[in-house]
Amino acid sequence: MSGLEVSRGAGTAVAAACIAVTVAALAPQAAAAATPNLSVSMTGGGPVKIASVGCGQTAVATVKMADGTPVTHGRVEFTSHLANMGGNVVGTVPVTDGTASIFWIPGVAGQHTVSAFYFDDSSDMRPAVGQTTINAVNLNGMCV
Repeated sequence: MSGLEVSRGAGTAVAAACIAVTVAALAPQAAAAATPNLSVSMTGGGPVKIASVGCGQTAVATVKMADGTPVTHGRVEFTSHLANMGGNVVGTVPVTDGTASIFWIPGVAGQHTVSAFYFDDSSDMRPAVGQTTINAVNLNGMCV
């Protein structure tokens, strides 16, 4: 056999490898799941992030794609907890035109972390999280 000849077994293996590479190159590729940006803000407490115990505020999650377009589907679960303590689920709401919001009432004084967790049942979106802190003070029923 000269140096240019290929045995039948080797030739078959090379042909099979070429077919496999061609099929893989032509197969549709799955789109990568996107991770949105999520920010959390509070309305009703003023610019200094203060809340009064027993007085309501609205937690707002803004969910946007990297290019700034609003996310139009999925849900956001809001939670609240005090430093070094457990927390509780405030509620889960749908995302509409890039936002999800929920009414929240701090029950005790202290620094609360209000978190938002975005999730969607489709495989094209990854979860995202965000949070903000707000100081709740006890003003004996007076709201700020």
